[in-house]
Amino acid sequence: MNKDKKGLNWKEIGRIFSAFLKLFTLIRDTFVAQSIEPEIIDWVIGGGKETFVEGFLKPLGKAFLAAQRVIVLDKDTIRVNLSAKPILPFEDATVETNKNGGWVTVQKRANNLYVDGRKVILHQFECQKDDKVVDVDQIYGQVMKLPVLHPNIMDALCEHHHLIPDDWKKDNNGNAISIYFWAVTYLSDGIVGVRYLYHYNCNWFTSSNYLGYTLTVNHLAAILE
Repeated sequence: MNKDKKGLNWKEIGRIFSAFLKLFTLIRDTFVAQSIEPEIIDWVIGGGKETFVEGFLKPLGKAFLAAQRVIVLDKDTIRVNLSAKPILPFEDATVETNKNGGWVTVQKRANNLYVDGRKVILHQFECQKDDKVVDVDQIYGQVMKLPVLHPNIMDALCEHHHLIPDDWKKDNNGNAISIYFWAVTYLSDGIVGVRYLYHYNCNWFTSSNYLGYTLTVNHLAAILE
């Protein structure tokens, strides 16, 4: 027996069979509740085919895609749904601004990250240079004019952290950096906040900061080049 042969195994076949059985049960029970007999199958593959495809399958597929946050294309490429509800750091938080939407392709090439073919860079504002400490309020107006990245991408990267470039961990001096995803800002207790990504103790984490807090030279904005 060739143990290296790739393909389905009994466990996978059982999982597929179980899924089809659950789907059949759902369809059967729905039709029985409407007093519909199995003859509907002949109608679906015959005269009702167009109604089935246009009125059921396509809307179902659209609803499924809208509910997804991430789709894996290959080991270096994912699709991220920017229209999916942003994850907020607190239960009482509400979305204040939400830029961008739809699906984007996020891909790692060499040690760089690209979104829909555009390279992602970590942007430092002029007022941050020379180790200056600045208030978030000072760069808020500037950053909102830039092609900033959506935090749904950040959350997808945390889930698929092998896509994150190595140089997102530390700066050239070996200091840890925080990467802000400004496309979504939120309100909590009337204060505007933004979420960011950082690396600590061999793992990636997310956190948040408020306008009014300070930024150092190591707090960068993820934007498209």
